[in-house]
Amino acid sequence: MSENTVASAAPFESAAGMADATNYADWTFSLFSAVAAGAVLEVGCGVGTFTKRLAQAPLITHILSIDVSNSAVSVCRDAVRSPKLELRHADVRDVSGTFDLVVCMNVLEHIEDDLGALSHMVRLLRPGGVLFLLVPAHQFLYTPFDRESGHYRRYSRRHMHGLMRRAAMGEGWKLRQFYFNSIGALGYYAVYKLLGRAPRADSAAEIGWFDRYVVPVQRLLEPRAIPFGISLVSVLHRQAQP
Repeated sequence: MSENTVASAAPFESAAGMADATNYADWTFSLFSAVAAGAVLEVGCGVGTFTKRLAQAPLITHILSIDVSNSAVSVCRDAVRSPKLELRHADVRDVSGTFDLVVCMNVLEHIEDDLGALSHMVRLLRPGGVLFLLVPAHQFLYTPFDRESGHYRRYSRRHMHGLMRRAAMGEGWKLRQFYFNSIGALGYYAVYKLLGRAPRADSAAEIGWFDRYVVPVQRLLEPRAIPFGISLVSVLHRQAQP
């Protein structure tokens, strides 16, 4: 594995910290569930939070779920059992073949050569295929917590739009972008930026409270066109051949 790949422990630990945030995971999955069909590549299985949901999607025929963390692959193998699922310890740039959907969430920020990884994901899409990408948003929110989590950067729409244009090489693509989870962004800014607080061992309780009481209401009320959020979502459609 090269120096430009993900530091294997960080994304896995981040996913483990959110493992019990069921409402939040359901909300996030709803952002791409409508295109969950055919052959799917999941870049970063983590602890299987979204692998489980992909395996339950009726229109998906095959899932290749990869991770650079052996621990993640092991945990996911125990947590998710499906004849549609293939798990592999691999870097995305070592994957070949073509897919109808590529899902990559909270992984690209851990990769130093993000353009190289993104370009390879784009090349893996079949005509008519979709790349669903979710990354941390807004570089002004970058804190020591990001650095300790193995994040090289956070992203703006403009930055990601430029990366997508370079990765897609000017071919027939359609890109849609939006920020996600505005309340999470405000909380992150207050806790880690203004207060400068370090992550705590009991933060799981705070995540649980947010997931149980805030997320259901926020999911109903938060519009798609918001100027900021804890995450940036990019949905890239490759045009089908005529």
